[in-house]
Amino acid sequence: MLIRFTAENFRSINEEIVLSLIPGRMQKHGDHVALTDQEIKVLRLALLYGPNASGKSNVVRAMDFARRLIVEGLPAKREIPVEPFLLDKGRPSQPSRFEFEFNAGIHTYAYGFVLDRQRVYEEWLYLVKLHDETPLFERKTDDNDVTHANFGNIATKDVDPQFLRYVARGTRPNQLLLTELIENNVGTFDPPYNWFRNRLQIVFPHSHARGIQLQVHKNQKYSQALAAFLREMHTGIEEVNTKQVDLESIDLPMEMLANNLDAGNNSYETANGASDSEERMVILDSSLGHRYLLARNDTGQIEAHALNTRRFIGDTPVDFELLNESDGTRRLFDLFPILYGAEDRVFVIDELERSLHPSLVRRFVDIFLESKTRNQLIVTTHESTLLDLELVRRDEIWFVEKSPSGASILYSLEDFKPRHDLDIRRGYLQGRFGAIPIFGSNLEPEYMEA
Repeated sequence: MLIRFTAENFRSINEEIVLSLIPGRMQKHGDHVALTDQEIKVLRLALLYGPNASGKSNVVRAMDFARRLIVEGLPAKREIPVEPFLLDKGRPSQPSRFEFEFNAGIHTYAYGFVLDRQRVYEEWLYLVKLHDETPLFERKTDDNDVTHANFGNIATKDVDPQFLRYVARGTRPNQLLLTELIENNVGTFDPPYNWFRNRLQIVFPHSHARGIQLQVHKNQKYSQALAAFLREMHTGIEEVNTKQVDLESIDLPMEMLANNLDAGNNSYETANGASDSEERMVILDSSLGHRYLLARNDTGQIEAHALNTRRFIGDTPVDFELLNESDGTRRLFDLFPILYGAEDRVFVIDELERSLHPSLVRRFVDIFLESKTRNQLIVTTHESTLLDLELVRRDEIWFVEKSPSGASILYSLEDFKPRHDLDIRRGYLQGRFGAIPIFGSNLEPEYMEA
């Protein structure tokens, strides 16, 4: 679970922002608070509001940048693709800073780094306990691009300290030490790394959930749950299925299909536990919006199945390609995995309401909060119907607005200590909490004349 995220000097973020999931003292909606294995109380929901161009999406992009750098790393000599704040003459030459405090399994960690486009200046990983922090490692890169690292006693308990120092010395200035340790099979650092790889999931407006085709094809319970969700959302869809299609109808070259399948790109272990060599399946999303599942049959031939929806005329089923569904319905397909089967995941969604009716957005959040899991949902949104203290807590509502210097500022509704019976939605739209567009007289009628 994510406990706290901080970022500084990234895109529209100038001074440090802090997104905290630590709950306040209020008792209402106590079921929105989850306990980590160390019994740390953490909120399961955070809603980020603000006008267009306020920087809401840059909070998400900051998390995504850090996650990609950790999970994917960088090749040698490649510049680090960090984007500093540009509206302050001194900022582009100064490093950016990112830090996550999170729970992974039985431990809580604080991990962060300071970098610019040339090098990682500092990096740290601490084991966080109730009253203190124990360093697992602290790394610095000198002006000669040599990496120096100190490893704590816990890190060296099961790993030869000399080997750890060897890995640190071989870490390139543009590479994170955590990433390098994983690439050198130092298993001590698997839990924090795997949290970023598998638990923290970033969803942008045009992201597609991977693997829905596979689940529908192999898992009847999943298909039934997805269909029930789509019925609840009044889409008119009664069932979902996969249907074999002619390979020639797929809008991708056959050679590409074969290469993807044989290389195992985007492959998943099958539900019955077959190994990758025994049964390989590949998920493909075509440029036109189709979603395919590819596999080789017993004779070695490639078969393709497409994800379909089903409605009924009386007792007669009528199947539709997913491409023929509305943008909103396809968005619901992509959001469904957040509600089904996931556990201990942090879902960060930019523009939750994209293509969705306000009632559907509210119902989605309601279903998520009813689930009683330890999943977390952090979203940017303009959907004001969620600003309801009968639905959410004060400390789950955040605002982002631009300062006069053009920098994004992040603050919580909790800072205002509003009454429990206050109409938060009306107060927000009236400008009581800031973070709304202010219209003036900048657009004179003659500007709009052709």
